[in-house]
Amino acid sequence: MEQYEVMKEDTILGPFNIDEIAEFVHSGLILKRDYAYNIEYPDSFRTVDFFLKRHGKKVSIEHKGNIFSQIKEIGQELILPSTIFTKEPWKKDRQLFTLSLVGLTLSGLIAIAPFLNAYILFYCIALYFSIIWGLFFYYLFKTEQVKLKTTIFLFFATQILTTLIFFVFNIGAINPFEGLYDTGNVFISLVSCILGIGVVEEFVKVLPVFLILYFSKNVIKPQTAVFYGLMSGIAFGVYEGVNYQLGPNFQMLLENEISEAYVFSYLSNIARLTSLPFLHAIWCGIASYFVAFAFLYPRFRVALYSLAILVPATIHGLYDYLCFNVPFALATVPVVIVGVVLLMVYLNIRYDFHSKLAD
Repeated sequence: MEQYEVMKEDTILGPFNIDEIAEFVHSGLILKRDYAYNIEYPDSFRTVDFFLKRHGKKVSIEHKGNIFSQIKEIGQELILPSTIFTKEPWKKDRQLFTLSLVGLTLSGLIAIAPFLNAYILFYCIALYFSIIWGLFFYYLFKTEQVKLKTTIFLFFATQILTTLIFFVFNIGAINPFEGLYDTGNVFISLVSCILGIGVVEEFVKVLPVFLILYFSKNVIKPQTAVFYGLMSGIAFGVYEGVNYQLGPNFQMLLENEISEAYVFSYLSNIARLTSLPFLHAIWCGIASYFVAFAFLYPRFRVALYSLAILVPATIHGLYDYLCFNVPFALATVPVVIVGVVLLMVYLNIRYDFHSKLAD
């Protein structure tokens, strides 16, 4: 009688004849989908079901009692483990904790939304998406120098500082390039976007990172500064996203037919609350890169500080100019890509940068 060996997961069982295999299948110990082969023909890999049919064996799988006896056999501890009510699963599986944080936070926000005013609600939504970006950047860019307390402090300090600069001190009132982007002149509009928006916002975002480097007792690596820059950029994106929701987007609904404006307003809300933190993070990461090198090589600090503002401000300003001019809005995509690629390239050539400035 032909003999077969059965491959079940990583184990080879057998040899068995076809009657023994049929009995094992009937009892559920071997599955019809498991692979087997004739030991005389080691290359004859087929499913167990194939060999059963070839020998004319019709095998049904027995039920081990009724539903109640089966549940009893499985046991309460495996169905509802007592450890589910303890901290043990969360300690052992950090990914489960992170997944739960991301998945359940928004559900909780929906539950309490009726009790929140518009500003707090939009802020919580923006904060939610910023946490997702923050986790993403943390796993990709963190270094051994990164401290969680510093990161959290930086995140909220950036928003407080931004509020003070734009609302308390009203920096826009003393900026001669502010508000000139809608003059109709391409050159003036572009310059206004770069110097009136880009330079100011990039300065505000990178200032907290500068202060961290300035007061640090240790030398901060450029890649660490980039991480802090990413976090500061996310924080600024939250601030700006919320203000867009309560400003231009809300005004658009008031001034237009709801049916026409709702779709674009909804898209703008989602896009701004999700993309603004990312965009500002990338640009501030570039700025922080140059600021870090300015602290490492102070002989070049004038040029490096200038580059820290002008490089991201130019990308930022060009992006805003294209956004303000709807026919060119699609061109914002390559501009964003250039910013992302530029940051990656900077990080990859940081050792060359060190060598060049150290000469």
